[in-house]
Amino acid sequence: MKLIRNFFALLGGLTFLGIMAVAVLFFYAPTILQQVDKLEKADAIVVLGGQYFRPMYAAELYGEGYAPLVLVSKPIVYREIKALRELGIKRQYQWEIFRDVLLIKGVPANKILFFGNKNMSTIDEADNLKLMFSENELPANIGKIIIVTSPLHTGRAGKIFRDALPDKEFIVVATPYEPVPEKWWSNFRAAPYIVLEAAKNVYYYFGGAFRSSEQ
Repeated sequence: MKLIRNFFALLGGLTFLGIMAVAVLFFYAPTILQQVDKLEKADAIVVLGGQYFRPMYAAELYGEGYAPLVLVSKPIVYREIKALRELGIKRQYQWEIFRDVLLIKGVPANKILFFGNKNMSTIDEADNLKLMFSENELPANIGKIIIVTSPLHTGRAGKIFRDALPDKEFIVVATPYEPVPEKWWSNFRAAPYIVLEAAKNVYYYFGGAFRSSEQ
């Protein structure tokens, strides 16, 4: 009986600790997910696929002289977008919109380079940037890189790129145009984003990876 009581006491303790951990993660998830570095000058700016605020902020950093080159992720083009183009509907691909944003905001065309052709995930982006370096498609003197992404994506992006390219120095910064609401769980845009980002972090830390070549 004593053994059974000890077992249930241990189970109860673990359950309580689990509930407390979930509560902490629930309320502090945005703080945990955001891992932003101090902005400083670098050799290139990398713009990850996703929200259009990313190329906007990257162009501003270029204009302020933080780096002389902008490297832009070229995301995968999903079938529905291709279907629209085949119907004659001029729906721009994401990388085309990113390019236009950069050009309009003053980045010269010869200072914009694309990497990857069908990046589906942050891991794809890191792998394809690494491939460009290994195939000498990028200047060898690029050692310090600014990564521009959304606030809640900064922690995972930094981890992935540092794992993939340990010989490079990364400065991960967040766009200032995507504020995270304090009561994120009641926001219809922030809530699913944070839950999904948290799940992606757990999946990556346990060795999982989403790659377009494996889908």
